Amino acid sequence: MKMMCLCLCLLTVSLAAGQAKKGAPTSGAVSTAAKICDDPYAVREDADGWPEGPVNILFHREKSKAPWAHNPAIRVAGLEAVAPAKARTVVCVEESKVEMGHYDSGEPGYVPSWSPILVRLSDRKVYFMGHSLDGEMPPQVKYNKGAGVGKLPTEIFVRWLRLVFEQKVARFKTRLKSKEYDESSALAFSADGTRLVLAQAPRSSSSGATPPSPITVFDLTTGQPVAAMHADYSTDAIAISKSGSMVATERYGHVEVWDVATAQVTRKLETSKVSSLVFGPDDMLGVAGDEKAAVWDVSGNRVVRSGNGSLIDLSPEGTWIVMSKSPKQCTVRELESGRELGSFPGCGEPNKCVPSRDGKMVARWYSLGAAVYSSGNSGGSSLSLPNLGVGMVSTLAPTRDGFVLANSDGIAGLVSATAPEARAFATDLSSIRAIAVSRDGKLIALGDSSGHVEVWELR
Repeated sequence: MKMMCLCLCLLTVSLAAGQAKKGAPTSGAVSTAAKICDDPYAVREDADGWPEGPVNILFHREKSKAPWAHNPAIRVAGLEAVAPAKARTVVCVEESKVEMGHYDSGEPGYVPSWSPILVRLSDRKVYFMGHSLDGEMPPQVKYNKGAGVGKLPTEIFVRWLRLVFEQKVARFKTRLKSKEYDESSALAFSADGTRLVLAQAPRSSSSGATPPSPITVFDLTTGQPVAAMHADYSTDAIAISKSGSMVATERYGHVEVWDVATAQVTRKLETSKVSSLVFGPDDMLGVAGDEKAAVWDVSGNRVVRSGNGSLIDLSPEGTWIVMSKSPKQCTVRELESGRELGSFPGCGEPNKCVPSRDGKMVARWYSLGAAVYSSGNSGGSSLSLPNLGVGMVSTLAPTRDGFVLANSDGIAGLVSATAPEARAFATDLSSIRAIAVSRDGKLIALGDSSGHVEVWELR
């Protein structure tokens, strides 16, 4: 009997240590922040800009009657406010448990999941709902009744929060909202950086039919869409002219050119197996695929120069460059002069390869990983980003002398020959599926699996 009482006392003490009792005395600032976390969307407008530190972090367990309170297990040195009243942002972290099967005993096994919401204290507007950060799978101890809860995502949360607040790689510029929520499949800036085009891949309906694919043109001065088109196909290659009047898309390996003003296809170029498109500053269109590259005068419907290449781009100096691929090597050359810029290990299918715009590096990524190669590093260096659960590189785009890469955790990063280890930053996107870099290299656009798009300015 005494032993049972002792166990009950210990259990009570343990629960009290895990979370403050309801009604425990709190400071006025903590109490105010707790009320915000109770109803973070009391102010319906989204906060503009990006969250700023210092922060006040409050914690709560789903379905618990205890109030929001500090969790002593969460420590983010240098970012947390010395006093709640000094905080600029409150971070509301709610814990839930996701059932992940059952043990032989019948007891369920759970993955603990933390869902953070970031609220600006000055006007109580929500910046964004953070990702669901999942802990570890439940332990595989079948005979241990009730032991089926995995490790908490404390370390992952702290890592994510530092990436949100402390990165010095890029500065958030704006969010763009399309009217559709389909997965981003391709993005492209106009040559002068004033417009951005987004292509989306719709999901099949319950009847099995695939709805039209949205294509949206945004004016980056206002952040508003200026044109919306719908294609009967999904595209992974898209380009927009400097004037903003034309959009080129890849349609089953062919090229269609849309008039933005009328939202209609006005030209179809005689091409095949196209996988790469880019408009130049003079509105000439670079087209490449299946080792055939060409520069088209679209208005005249004619090829002005051609050569070998599966991918085409413009160098920082405005010269057309092409990459030719073979199983053993890939070579980057200037299209017109044929001058070689770099030769690298082969990157045939199923690998995806892209050269940097100066032609001195090549990045390769596939289902098992990613690597970057430079002229002086034939062995290559692996590419990775901070792992918050998925971590695998999902997409990549060239910069002047390197690449922007992103993963399914909503993390992006930059690499170059002088900085081969990715300099990472967190977005509030989910799984990033498309990237574009402006011609001057100052802006990057990121699109996720729900069609959300953000534009960031490189520091």
